Amino acid sequence: MVTAITLVTSLAVFLGVAGNADVARERSVPAILASYDAQEALRNAHLAAVDNLSRGGVVLGGPGVDYQRQIAAAGQYLTLVAENNAAGDEGTQDIQTIEALLVTYTGLIGQADARFRDADLGALGVAALRDAASLLDDILVRLEMLRGKQLLALDDQVDNPWTNKLTAVVWLLPLVVLGVLLVRTQAYLTRRFRRTVNAPLLLATAAVVGMMALTALSLLSADKLDEARAGVHGVDDSRKRQLTDVGSLAAYGLAGQVESQCGDACADTLAELRSPFPSPSPSSTLGSVATDSAVEDKAEVAADDAITNDADAAANSRFGEILLPVLALVIAVLVFLGFQPRLAEYGKR
Repeated sequence: MVTAITLVTSLAVFLGVAGNADVARERSVPAILASYDAQEALRNAHLAAVDNLSRGGVVLGGPGVDYQRQIAAAGQYLTLVAENNAAGDEGTQDIQTIEALLVTYTGLIGQADARFRDADLGALGVAALRDAASLLDDILVRLEMLRGKQLLALDDQVDNPWTNKLTAVVWLLPLVVLGVLLVRTQAYLTRRFRRTVNAPLLLATAAVVGMMALTALSLLSADKLDEARAGVHGVDDSRKRQLTDVGSLAAYGLAGQVESQCGDACADTLAELRSPFPSPSPSSTLGSVATDSAVEDKAEVAADDAITNDADAAANSRFGEILLPVLALVIAVLVFLGFQPRLAEYGKR
């Protein structure tokens, strides 16, 4: 009976922690990281479009190949967010809205491209770019809110009754009771029948220790899951700083185009475009940002890999869901084998 209770409690806690870790690894963490990547791709695409169109589409014509590449990447990242969405129906609706807005955004960039091709429609091209920039800001805000919902889902997976360290008492107490009973039983049989060691009961005690070690892996999983969440929060500052740098160049580049078209008459518009961002340094260019971005990308990849590794480690059950029932069965058999000869001997007496 005690063995059955031990198995039920240990397996329930083990599977509870493993289930939350699996969802975090398979859905929440990938969705969060993909939302960051989508934001970066959109910012970089917009910067490339502004830079190329403001120079008359000199780089392969139109918004440029880099714009097309980054927009394609953003679409792929949004697909990843949708596939791994852990925020339920609300998250799905947000993703659908963002995808629809992204179609509108690319349409505005296309309009800007068409207008910039006509020297007499430069002002309209700038207006289309400004509308695209405004819409992009809306998309990025929605992505931020969507990521917040994914983070709440991750918090629920990390901070829940199964991953609470106090829950360890649920499985530890029956295991301790079973271990104590086995030790006391062996001591009693040694005194009663004058046998030095009852090998089956000794092996059963070792199996109990094995169950303790296996179930204790749930504590390790909970710690790794918490580290993955901390890692996600840790990359937030660096990601936002890179977004700000790219956004600043794009905003000031667009402001320069607006100023060239209407000068002092658009002072309020110029202030509005520049106000969310710090002024870029004089040496900042698309190329310098790309170089800096490449360096930061390496750091981001390393950080993302660390987060993913922590999530993988948390979800690694090490076959505990199989070994725990096997060990419980082994304990039951060993207890029977340990008692049977003693009971037979007692009956003869």
